[in-house]
Amino acid sequence: MKCNYAENKLLTKAISTSLTATSFVADANRQCCLSSRQNTLQQIKPLIISAHAPNVKSELSLFSLHEHTVNLINHQQQLLTLHRYGSGLSPMGWVLKINDFDVIKSRLANGHLTITQQINGDLLLNDVLLNYNTHICNMTLKCRAGTQLDKTAIRQLLVQINYPTGLFGLLQENIINNPAPELVILCDQLNRLMLGQYADITQFIGLGPGLTPSFDDIMVGIFSVLASDHRFKSKIEQLKTAMLALPLDALTTTISATFLKYALQGQFSLSVLNVIERLNQHNYVHRAFHNLLNYGHTSGADLLLGIWLGIDRFLIRD
Repeated sequence: MKCNYAENKLLTKAISTSLTATSFVADANRQCCLSSRQNTLQQIKPLIISAHAPNVKSELSLFSLHEHTVNLINHQQQLLTLHRYGSGLSPMGWVLKINDFDVIKSRLANGHLTITQQINGDLLLNDVLLNYNTHICNMTLKCRAGTQLDKTAIRQLLVQINYPTGLFGLLQENIINNPAPELVILCDQLNRLMLGQYADITQFIGLGPGLTPSFDDIMVGIFSVLASDHRFKSKIEQLKTAMLALPLDALTTTISATFLKYALQGQFSLSVLNVIERLNQHNYVHRAFHNLLNYGHTSGADLLLGIWLGIDRFLIRD
């Protein structure tokens, strides 16, 4: 932890004949105390941090605790998520080793710790310092000049998946049959927004079960496909302008609104990024699909349903 206060104090202090030995001793003592505190901290180095996670000097509070994630929130109402190794990486996330995660989660669960994000990005939780100086991962989806997706092969892959979605039965049923009327309306409304026309999609935002409601996950899946194709760049900008003007935090959960905002910037969880990459590589047996399907109770299937809708209703229409 850099001792920015004392260091800057010395750098900006005017040199004059009134600067006595006493003032130097005071500054030296301050530096010594800060250095001593640094040495008493338990330091934890995350395995990897999203390049897009909040990095704002701020007090944070505990937002929610889950089995594999801890959500913190800063004064700007931005979420910062700590992930247990093996549970993926979100656009607002830090991944910790299993033992380190368990230490942090236990302390947060058993007491009201003071949590501060330092000016250099470090997280200070009482006597524990989470060091920002580690591997940084860019979570922005790669945009290609044109689609490289094989719609027929992707359909053959998805019709074999019998995982349940949040609102529309098994995933495979949504691939075999025509989309439910609500999904058709959603896609039509999103297309109108991308064309700069008026459309009200507030009825869909926040609709469905879960911390990230089903329709929100479906929209994130659709956005991931659109963001991967350069032909939709200007349309995505229109969509982003329209949707970010909506009170997303009032329409859905804070966690889901956060994922939607990141998705509109072209930034997605690592599990989504890996699936889009494998689809473009025509690699349909990769573990990426299994990892996504095991995200949440139905979120993985809803995200895949959104990815299919993005392909079927926007990129490669029959």
